[in-house]
Amino acid sequence: MTVSSAENIVDDATFSLSRLAPLEAILFDVDGTLCDSDPLHHYAFREMLQEINFNDGVPITEEFFVKNIAGKHNEDIALSLFPDDLQRGLKFTDDKEAMFRRLASEQLKPINGLYKLKKWVEDRGLKRAAVTNAPRANAELMISLLGLSDFFHAVIIGDDCQHAKPHPEPYLKALEVLNVSKDHTFVCEDSVSGIKAGVAAGMPVVGLTTRNPEHLLLEAKPTLLIKDYEDPRGRVTPNIHTDHAYAVLHKASHQIKAMTVSSGENSAERKSSLSGFAPLEAVLFDVDGTLCDSDPLHYFTFREMLQEINFNGGVPITEKFFSEKLSGKHNEDMALVLFPDDIEGGMKFLADKEAVFRRLAPERLKAVNGLYKMKKWVEDHGLKRAAVTNAPRENAELIISILGLTDFFEALIIGSECEHPKPHPDPYLKALEALKVSKDHTFVFEVSLLPQLPPNIAPSHCSFVKSDALLFWFSLEQDSVSGIKAGVAAGLPVVGLTTGNPEHALMEANPTFLLKDYNDPKLWAALEELESAGKAVV
Repeated sequence: MTVSSAENIVDDATFSLSRLAPLEAILFDVDGTLCDSDPLHHYAFREMLQEINFNDGVPITEEFFVKNIAGKHNEDIALSLFPDDLQRGLKFTDDKEAMFRRLASEQLKPINGLYKLKKWVEDRGLKRAAVTNAPRANAELMISLLGLSDFFHAVIIGDDCQHAKPHPEPYLKALEVLNVSKDHTFVCEDSVSGIKAGVAAGMPVVGLTTRNPEHLLLEAKPTLLIKDYEDPRGRVTPNIHTDHAYAVLHKASHQIKAMTVSSGENSAERKSSLSGFAPLEAVLFDVDGTLCDSDPLHYFTFREMLQEINFNGGVPITEKFFSEKLSGKHNEDMALVLFPDDIEGGMKFLADKEAVFRRLAPERLKAVNGLYKMKKWVEDHGLKRAAVTNAPRENAELIISILGLTDFFEALIIGSECEHPKPHPDPYLKALEALKVSKDHTFVFEVSLLPQLPPNIAPSHCSFVKSDALLFWFSLEQDSVSGIKAGVAAGLPVVGLTTGNPEHALMEANPTFLLKDYNDPKLWAALEELESAGKAVV
């Protein structure tokens, strides 16, 4: 094969993705696509089957696992292992899944390059869903452990559909939930049944050769095969290699980006300007981290209470553990992380933790620097204002009261009381409705004050598209900041506050401009420009 013909194959794969422009969404399988979980599944099956003397006590081989178990729905696995006793088989798979969850909490790792692709998706503001045959308890735990709970807009479970994979129904349901077209969506999958499901649903499929043999995956007709999300090689048809499989996605992304509404805009033209929102009607504020730096107090409370119950053998949790596993997550996700086999007990623990937080808060919470200066500016200009948060209502009301802001806010929007909390835009849209103001004349302060993450976690990045509102963010090097996801999903530009964060890390996220805190001169210059524009409109 000549070099030119190989390049043509790359172009063919590129075309099959670039025809999706403008891209709307990407759908991901979970096991083997987000994380290499098959070794844990194989180990759990092997040990438990050996315990019951399956196959006369001879451990199952990896070949047996791949052929009869991997990627299949639990009912199909039960039928394969216990054809004469389906109920026993289903009970066995339930027990095996519980063992898997115990192992996953300590051993699960992301597919190489996953966070690079995550950034790519977030940078473009694409919708995304996880679509899996795994039990919901498994899927939610894995997604939480990987720090992706706030990344996905939907999680589709095969059990919740009339037909699981390889039937296309789970992927078709994902398209329906996200309200996107199959003509502008592609799939990432690692199993034969998953690839078949995506292809049957009418979408291009990028296959990962995480554990399954390439020749079997190719028979399912994926658009492209890669080893992982950093693979320098790839295979789009049998026996034909590209120089850089990921380059197909990269090349397609440029074609897709060129066809989006925002691609023609010069981001520099949007730098530091608020004047486009004159005359201003309202300002919306997040609570935790935006009004006060509450994360250190949350960390202290978790550390002390987990040590009391001998969590992790009584060894105190570290800031790294807090950042990776707890900070910025919903309480249900944290319960799954801390108590994967006792979610009810986990939710009780978290309710007790929140009560302790509220007892400590009155003495320890302090306002973010310059907050009251900003408050006065808002009041002097007669603007409407609301607090919009994912915090429990009791926490939010207490924090607002401690800071002396109860009479300042005209509305308090709680994520759990909306159809979807952040990262969905619902809470902010509900605030606009409650205040009876237009998004064309409103901007938002949104901050997530989180401890520094370890260097192996990629910084979170935000996309910038044409927008009718402005979102202020304190963007930490964190992959699961729900506020950032809410802003991106709403199509909002981002301004980063550098409080406690290195500027270079924030600049990599392409903010509109960076602020140290509410006293930063850049903020007040932008507000002065906004005032001038408002007077000109009048």
